[in-house]
Amino acid sequence: MDTETDPGYLTVIPVSVIDIAAQGKRKNEDHNATSSRANYSPFPEEIATLCAEFFLRNATTVFDPFAGWGERGAAVVKTGKKYIGYDTSPDAITKAMSDCGVVNTLADSQIAPIPAFDGLVTCPPYWNLETYASNDGVDKIKDWNLFLDALFGVFSRCYAAAAKNTIFCIMVGDWRKQHKYYALEWEVCDMFDQLGASVIDKIVVSRSKVSKIKIMLPQAKRLGYSVRVHENLLVFKKP
Repeated sequence: MDTETDPGYLTVIPVSVIDIAAQGKRKNEDHNATSSRANYSPFPEEIATLCAEFFLRNATTVFDPFAGWGERGAAVVKTGKKYIGYDTSPDAITKAMSDCGVVNTLADSQIAPIPAFDGLVTCPPYWNLETYASNDGVDKIKDWNLFLDALFGVFSRCYAAAAKNTIFCIMVGDWRKQHKYYALEWEVCDMFDQLGASVIDKIVVSRSKVSKIKIMLPQAKRLGYSVRVHENLLVFKKP
């Protein structure tokens, strides 16, 4: 099969907007009353698969500096690539193994040696928006600007260890907290621009089918801003 011209080999077709299905819940919570990001929201299977099958198709070793709960690792391993994941949460390490069969390393990407790799896929902590079972991750940094500095430090270390032509797939999202807008997508794009990477693609990951829009809409209408129902998959390339 000619994989360059026949999209049939892909489980998820690469289009600029992807409507994801409901991902389930980490804990016994009511998403009608609680944000789906309140407790370790699962990484979308569609996006993990798209990264592994499509954007990272030429990679041999894929690194994830914020490995999480195993969804991305499982998708990468399924395509026959080597996967190396670091995470600071012992609970995440255990769950990645038990649920996905993925062996991640208990390590902090801020200080641990970064392995050589030629592909990267990750979803960094959305600052302190979620609750993570770790003691010293970047999500524990209380100041927004210090968090960005730490995140840039991780990406800089990864960029230095990456081989030439490495593809970086990074899932990010913007959010509001106490009516303040946090533009993480713009910040990450600026980080990789400073590192010298080029933008390859941006995919809108739509959660409109699973977001509790009716719950969020009254406040949005009252305050005059939109309901956030999507995230973005950013794809960069190291020249």
